[in-house]
Amino acid sequence: MSWYIAIPSVVLAALVLAGGVATLRTGWVMPLQRGWVYRPRLFGWAQVALATMLALQASTALLDDRGARSTVQGIGLGFLFLGLSVLTLSQRPPR
Repeated sequence: MSWYIAIPSVVLAALVLAGGVATLRTGWVMPLQRGWVYRPRLFGWAQVALATMLALQASTALLDDRGARSTVQGIGLGFLFLGLSVLTLSQRPPR
């Protein structure tokens, strides 16, 4: 991954992490997302998982070893699936 991709990914990860922490601490959700989110706490954890995925993917720019890079990318892919599944659960209406 090139630096021109890694730097915006780190910035985006920091913004998503800030939103996730704000959601976890206060229950606040951005105005555009309030209509879809029924469980703000789960939504906050999903944002934290997605921010972790972005940070891991951006950190592969620092690795030279192919094996280590693929391992980190695999862990990042796991965080992506975890974040998307928790995000889906947070948007389901309660029964």
